[in-house]
Amino acid sequence: MERLLNIDRRIIFAFVFVGVAVPLLIDFSFPIKPTEPVQRVYDEFERVASEDDPVVLLAFSYGASTVPEMQPMSLAILRHAFSRDIKVVAICLWPEAPGLAQAALDQVAGEYGKEYGTDYAFLGYKPGLWAPIINMGQDFHDAWPRDTQGTLVGDIPVTANIRNLNDFNLVFDFAAGDSIEFWWIPFGVEKYKFAFSGGCTAVMAPDLYPFLQSNQLRGMIGGLAGAAEYEKLVEIPGSATAGMRAQSIAHLIIVAFILIGNAAYFASRRRGAA
Repeated sequence: MERLLNIDRRIIFAFVFVGVAVPLLIDFSFPIKPTEPVQRVYDEFERVASEDDPVVLLAFSYGASTVPEMQPMSLAILRHAFSRDIKVVAICLWPEAPGLAQAALDQVAGEYGKEYGTDYAFLGYKPGLWAPIINMGQDFHDAWPRDTQGTLVGDIPVTANIRNLNDFNLVFDFAAGDSIEFWWIPFGVEKYKFAFSGGCTAVMAPDLYPFLQSNQLRGMIGGLAGAAEYEKLVEIPGSATAGMRAQSIAHLIIVAFILIGNAAYFASRRRGAA
């Protein structure tokens, strides 16, 4: 019992390392059941796909520190959109986001053979937090006059007929901060009444449930688990599914050590009392 109570922490670290490394190297899966908020996002994109000449606006509002959670989510959403021939217009409201957004767009557009300008466009970053949202609601071309290549937005086929936020079939924000509840909903959804959904880090998700209940947010993907659920819905396993394997095994190892430690503690107390 003394050995269990005083186990070398390096042994625990070694178990956790193996628990993370092995699931990333070996292909297996745990059952993944999509939750209602994630299912609602999927249903929104399916609704959009059934409409004529659908176009969605994707706002990238995250940086390098949240890539493990947010980038798999971005890839899953882009794969769903491109697989259903939904056109995509991408913007960035965080200064760190352009490189991450460009990488995701290039990767998935290459997978589906999508053509820049006809099937998607990338307009880059604009500062101002909620100010660009208000501007887009009034005049989209005034808010984003050119794309990242310097082409006039009016000359790009996918954005030529977009005049304001209501011309998008859906707006989706990938949020690592408070852009959903403090930027998009008060200055966008409430003012211009467009369809809006979002994805966020796991720690942010509980704060957004009231907006789901009020339908100001028509679905939410929360963290790596939510991204894995979305990969399940679109039937394209990716890095989120692999990451959840490692995360789940690591959690089981930690729980096992907690149980072993508590069992050893109570057993030692009984022995001392005897």
